[in-house]
Amino acid sequence: MVLENLLWVINPCLLLLCLFSGKLNIGPWLSWLGQLHPVILHFPIVLGLVIGLYIFVNYKPSVEAAIEKNLFVIHALLASVVALLGIFISKGGNYDKTILVIHQWGGLGIAYLAWLVVLLPKSYFIARPLLRKLFGLGYILVIIIFTHKGGQLTHGKEALSLPKKINQQLVPNKPDSLLTVYEKAVQPILLNKCVTCHGGDKIKGDLQLTSIELIKKGGKHGNQLLERIHLPMTDEKHMPPVDNKQLTKEELAIITKWMQLGGDLNKSLKALDKKDSLFILASQYIAPVFIKSIEQPSLDEYNSNYVTVRYDFHGSDKINVNFFQGSFYKTDYLQKLDKIKDQIITLNMQNIPLQKKDVDIISSFANLEKLNLNYSKLKIEDIQGLSALKKLKSLSLAGMNIDNNKLEAIIKSGAIQKVQLWANGLFKKDLSPLIIKYPAIQFNVGDNLEDSIMKLNKPTIQQDSTIITDNITVPIKHFLNGVTIKYTIDDSEPDSINSPTYTSPLQLNKNTTVKTKVFKKGWISSDIVQQTFYKSSLSADSIVLLTQPDPKYIGNGGNTIIDHELGEMNFGNGKWLGYDKTNMEFIMQFKTATQMNEVIFNSLINTGSYIFPIQSIQVEASMDGKTYKPLQSVDFSSITKAYTKETNINQLQSFKVKVDKGSAYPFYKFTIRNLKQIPNWHPGKGTPAWIFVDEVFFN
Repeated sequence: MVLENLLWVINPCLLLLCLFSGKLNIGPWLSWLGQLHPVILHFPIVLGLVIGLYIFVNYKPSVEAAIEKNLFVIHALLASVVALLGIFISKGGNYDKTILVIHQWGGLGIAYLAWLVVLLPKSYFIARPLLRKLFGLGYILVIIIFTHKGGQLTHGKEALSLPKKINQQLVPNKPDSLLTVYEKAVQPILLNKCVTCHGGDKIKGDLQLTSIELIKKGGKHGNQLLERIHLPMTDEKHMPPVDNKQLTKEELAIITKWMQLGGDLNKSLKALDKKDSLFILASQYIAPVFIKSIEQPSLDEYNSNYVTVRYDFHGSDKINVNFFQGSFYKTDYLQKLDKIKDQIITLNMQNIPLQKKDVDIISSFANLEKLNLNYSKLKIEDIQGLSALKKLKSLSLAGMNIDNNKLEAIIKSGAIQKVQLWANGLFKKDLSPLIIKYPAIQFNVGDNLEDSIMKLNKPTIQQDSTIITDNITVPIKHFLNGVTIKYTIDDSEPDSINSPTYTSPLQLNKNTTVKTKVFKKGWISSDIVQQTFYKSSLSADSIVLLTQPDPKYIGNGGNTIIDHELGEMNFGNGKWLGYDKTNMEFIMQFKTATQMNEVIFNSLINTGSYIFPIQSIQVEASMDGKTYKPLQSVDFSSITKAYTKETNINQLQSFKVKVDKGSAYPFYKFTIRNLKQIPNWHPGKGTPAWIFVDEVFFN
């Protein structure tokens, strides 16, 4: 009876609070009490659904009246209390106002319908079967609809919606040199660390960070992003929330410097000074690996000894095609590109003997932007079909006799910006009518020397494993016949005269860096390709980390450094151990005493991301795993001391420690010291630098 009377107190108050909730100002204690709303709401929801079903199916007279009434009263009281707490919690949060109002009045409706079940006598429903069914069904629907609105407040408008395909591509498909600072670094950071609370339909603080327009708009108190990310972790307003993924030091620095420069969404990377700390940080930033990388279909089937087919850049779907060795050319090679013709943006057919049928094929490459037909033995009338290429920007026709009218028919309706022409007796004055008529087009009259000498593609080192346990075979390949492959294994740079010529796969049995380069008469030599192979003759039975790496860069624990998997350049790919606040210390154990002569640490240096060289490595040994004695200590601090403000290092580097031959031990302890204070010339001055280690080799 007491609980039933309590409903006459709570429910009228609940109605008044809903009516005047906009003017309601509650204290911190009631706001704190409101946190119980999501804790206790599930029980009255389930109980309400059961009661609604009970009324709908058959309001059984056989159920003991007292038990039935008590359950109805308890449910009604809980529904009213949950609605009351919901009003309290709504005053301390940032929620979608429209959904909040609907949910609030829906909660009141659930409470009053539950109260109505208590007030109406059982006989009232028994005497009216249709009303009973409608009431029971209606009560179930009200609970489902309006509690779902509550789910949308906390989980976004898409809560319980059907799954949608997520676009995981963070930045446009274009080279870094064309990206803005926002596209290169800021947007990936926001999408990875901030849109959990400020993305899509989940808009805490009315702040959304999923588009340029919404970032400009800011939240209900303006854009407090910079202020919130610098609050202490203990502050409840700190962003991101403590339980979420936190910004790394480099991410925090990028956002800070970008905001301090006005948060310019259109500022391009190339517009920044190369020494500017924001340029260094943003250009080196690599989005975390849990974002799905872009997969590109292989182009191997289109490559041969006479044609190279390559993507414009990693992640791009645009393709560049180069033909060479014209004496072996067949139209079949061009026809073979049909499946990828809409992706081809650059086609170089210089010195290839072509016919009109070849031009007809080229004219179907609808997205072609640059075409080189120098010395292709074509006539101007043969290439009239090129007028169909509406995106063609650059056309090279050296060696072709030009007729102005026929040339105009090709260039007048397209997007041509540059035409390269040369032929005996052709002068720029001969093109005056076209030059005057098409001032936006650059007409160059002269041999296209820039494209007449092609640069060789890089060779490939066809050995996936970089770990030498006994010996390893290293083949080097190049797709073009008649080239000379030069290589070195002594850290020198390969040249065309003094370096050894590759004739058969290399046999390696010790730590070796292979450098290779390709040469061919009449061609520009290729860039150098290098790969380091590491000797690892000892295998530890266990590794125990005495100091723990940063939780973001914990890899696979101690096994990370002995799993023979190199982390490469991406320090966020889960294959590195990263330390900044403490030295890296670990113990390596063998089942039997083992003599060690050499230890090599494979490390990453990326000064733009606050990752500096290892400062020193100390090796100790023990017979019992308790008492250790020093064996060797090597200082590498001179590497860092040579760095200056102009330094921008991003490379893998090995740190080697020679141990004097002596006794054998079952336990070895290693202490790898990081730089405790980054130099003053660096934007992270005074803070500890990171060290990253992905593999340790023992010999």
